Amino acid sequence: MNAIGLSELWLVIISLLGVPPVGVTLPNQPAPDPAADTARFQAVTSQLDPGGVVHAYVSVDGDLNAIAGYVNSMMTELRKMEPGVPEVNVPALLRVTGLDAVSAMGFSSVRTGDGFRNKTYIHTPEGRRGLLRLMGGDSKPFEVLKFAPAGSDFVIEQDLNFKTLYESVVEGAGVVMGEEGKAMVQMALKQPMPPPITFTMEKVMADLDTKLTVILDADPNKMVHLPDAPKELKIPQLKGAVLIDGFGWMANELTKVLEPMLAQGGNHAPPFKIVRNANWVGMQLDLISASAASEREKKEISELGLETALLAHHVPSGKLVLASGKEFADKLFAPKPGLGQDPAFQKTMKGLPMEGTALAYASPVFFSSLRQSFEKVNELANDKDHEQDDRFLATTFINLLLPKNARGEGGVTTNTKDGMLTVSNSAHSHKTSLITSLASPFFTIAGFSLGQALEVREQAIGGFEEAHVEDFPRHIHEHGKPKVRRTEDFEKIGD
Repeated sequence: MNAIGLSELWLVIISLLGVPPVGVTLPNQPAPDPAADTARFQAVTSQLDPGGVVHAYVSVDGDLNAIAGYVNSMMTELRKMEPGVPEVNVPALLRVTGLDAVSAMGFSSVRTGDGFRNKTYIHTPEGRRGLLRLMGGDSKPFEVLKFAPAGSDFVIEQDLNFKTLYESVVEGAGVVMGEEGKAMVQMALKQPMPPPITFTMEKVMADLDTKLTVILDADPNKMVHLPDAPKELKIPQLKGAVLIDGFGWMANELTKVLEPMLAQGGNHAPPFKIVRNANWVGMQLDLISASAASEREKKEISELGLETALLAHHVPSGKLVLASGKEFADKLFAPKPGLGQDPAFQKTMKGLPMEGTALAYASPVFFSSLRQSFEKVNELANDKDHEQDDRFLATTFINLLLPKNARGEGGVTTNTKDGMLTVSNSAHSHKTSLITSLASPFFTIAGFSLGQALEVREQAIGGFEEAHVEDFPRHIHEHGKPKVRRTEDFEKIGD
């Protein structure tokens, strides 16, 4: 969890630029401006930690515009040869996305005890536009710290300004298809949803600026069997919930659709019951009335702890809540020790801001449980002698990605006046991502070569056994032990 949201995307993009290391000369580059370059460098590096194992600055000022102009010119020339090539104003489409607002990026990693503090900064001196506004606006205190119970093992809170995405799609349609295309997209989004749904897409669009929260709590003391999985494969029982701000009304509408179906009864009635009180309006899984479900299915649902799974509107907060159980859903909004008071959380998130637009956290229990599951899968999948090579390779990757006694990881994203900053505490530094991407061609070739070598070895052994094992002549020593004849002896007797 070195980064969150778009910042991680940009890190991946930068990493991929080195694989393979191909040089590109960008056309129509603006003349160098030493003063502007210096100011840009200082703005980016001031957001980073000096020293450490990574301290990187990348200027991309004007690069994307130059590439867009080049692509536009190339498409113009192509249309002279192929009239069917669409007329797309690539620079205008780039402006719609807002990616042309990115002027520079910076990365840093410094050691902090048993891990690293990583920073990723995206510099947008003229402000965030288009898709760059997708991941929220102003920084706010994180609500998940009070909603999530102490001991929660995986948590995400992410502001989502999806209206920005809607606006970008509409404007992009205008660039590609003109005003007529723009009007068509707007008209399509205003159409009513198919029955029996009663709300319109326009209503959904009105509430697109929202917040997504994910909370998972794993119980390693209560291992459960996964349906249709090998009986030896078990995972910790999970309690969890997904919360979406401002969309509680959707559960109200779905409940209206469900009620007539439940009133009819019969074997085709959904296995739910209606929940309606001062706090909740929605539907809850009801195994007693689930006549269509087999006893085995009911047992599996109960073992997983999902027998009271809930989709409902939490009326006081207006949130849409999908929870593994009614009890866990109630607990989210009840007074309790919250995640912010959890010692493991405090240790993992030490030094990180508790305000922003995104937060992600994974506990040590989460990583240890994940490692145990991968180890068991590896053991079950590669339990034969001839599969030990695969087992070794899988074990190597598990040790690299999920080391024993792994610490928790967490990160926070904030929007600054002229950019986006992600700060994270992790067992891995940005150097790991960069080196891995640069070395990936070598590892790919080495892995392919090793695979080919193992395959050739297996074929050689198999071919030799098929040809000679069945009728391999053996002479017996005076002590009764088999004696393998030499190659020249085969020629003498015609074998």
